[in-house]
Amino acid sequence: MRSETQDEAAARAGFVTYDEFEGPDLDAARWSRVRLPLPEGGDHVPLDPNAELAVGEGEVRVTIPRFSLSHDTFQPADSAKYLIFSTGQFELPPDRPATFAVDLAVENIGGDPGDYRRGMAAFHVFDFEASKRVFAVCGTSTRVLALHEQLGAWGADEPFYHIVESPYEDFDDDFTTRPRACEITLDRSRSTATWRVDGRTVYEAHGTLIPERVRIGFGIWTMLPIRDGRSRSLDGQGINARWRRFRVSGLLTTDRPSALPG
Repeated sequence: MRSETQDEAAARAGFVTYDEFEGPDLDAARWSRVRLPLPEGGDHVPLDPNAELAVGEGEVRVTIPRFSLSHDTFQPADSAKYLIFSTGQFELPPDRPATFAVDLAVENIGGDPGDYRRGMAAFHVFDFEASKRVFAVCGTSTRVLALHEQLGAWGADEPFYHIVESPYEDFDDDFTTRPRACEITLDRSRSTATWRVDGRTVYEAHGTLIPERVRIGFGIWTMLPIRDGRSRSLDGQGINARWRRFRVSGLLTTDRPSALPG
């Protein structure tokens, strides 16, 4: 009897794939580069010049052998080394959860994978326009993390930036050998966000604001605070990361996510 493929299992679970990643480049109708408005005016585009992008066979891979992008005064521009977001937006139902998922593998190049601040890859679900909320599963070669933010740089009244780890969920200190199934479930009816990796709960936030509409994205980051007017994010380190099968379930619409308005 033929065994079930990952895509067939996802379809049975109600997931719809956002992008098949057939290559050779990112589909401009589904993905766009991010422009971060700078306090002094103008925009910053977080795409490290050293980044190598490969798209095809169902996955997108970004390799930055050595970080070179930094900023000495504006923290978001210093932290984000590579950032791509979906053109499509996803409307969350008010009465049931919606789940966003991807398979992610991360390998640190140089640096210390035990210190996530020096380099990690992420799968984002976010709302820059209204709530300024960000939910992300992040990882290094050895650590699995949940990120929960409210972005002060874009006008949030009470910003916060939290990284959470569940120490007794044992992932063998290995995020590299195979893509891990990463899921973020947002439930407006219960004001709850849940981060899961390989079916195990990494973190759950109760009584938190859940946006009405979100986008998804992928990126590579550092998270070292600027000190004394100087970036500390460049120390010869880099990241190699792979994302496969961006998928969603539980949305208000039954259309493919790529057909949702941008």
